[in-house]
Order: sequence, then structure tokens, then C-alpha cells
Amino acid sequence: MQKQKRTSAKGAGSQRKGLLEGAVVGAVLGAVAGMLLAPESGKNMRSDIKRLSGDFYRYIAPRVKELKKMGEAEYNAFMAESAKNYAKVKKLSLAEEKMLAREAKRSWKHIKKNLQ
Repeated sequence: MQKQKRTSAKGAGSQRKGLLEGAVVGAVLGAVAGMLLAPESGKNMRSDIKRLSGDFYRYIAPRVKELKKMGEAEYNAFMAESAKNYAKVKKLSLAEEKMLAREAKRSWKHIKKNLQ
């Protein structure tokens, strides 16, 4: 009977870990989306960012857990590459790609704080 209790405890621990990781990923995505949707100069820029950011962050969501292990330089490279790939898939202009990458890179400190 003790073996069963130990197995159950291990299962509960992994469930808690998965729940915690999911909560962190959700918090990070929400924080980044909020930052991207915050007031910026120019109605057009806000409109473009708002239109693209939600879809972009759903596109990179499966890889967000990797951010915990990244430094700022790796994060910037990750975001630039992700924006490039996303722009290619969605057939965005170079200006839209650069705008997404720039805005995503600006959120580094906030994301790092929430992942620790």
C-alpha cells in the first residue's frame, strides 16, 4: 500500500509542476500582449500591433517555456527569428515583421521578471 501512496504523490507533484508551468506561460503571454497593446505613438502603429500581436503570440506560445533558459541576447534572437518566420507564413511586409520583432524585444525585462 505504501508503494501506491508514493506513486500518487509523484503524480500529484508532476500535475502541480505542469499547472505551474501553464500558469507561467499564460501570465507571460498575457503580460506581453498587454504591453504590446499599451498606448504607443500613432494610431496606425497601435492598430497594426493590436491586429498582429495576438496571433503572433499564439504562434510562438509552444516555445515560450524555452524563454526561462534564455539570456537577453538569446531572447532577442529568438524574437527576431520568430517574427521572421511568422511574417513569412502570414505574408507580412518587412515593416510589419520589424515592428513585431521590435515590440516583442521591448518586453524582455517584463518577461524575465515573470519567468523567475
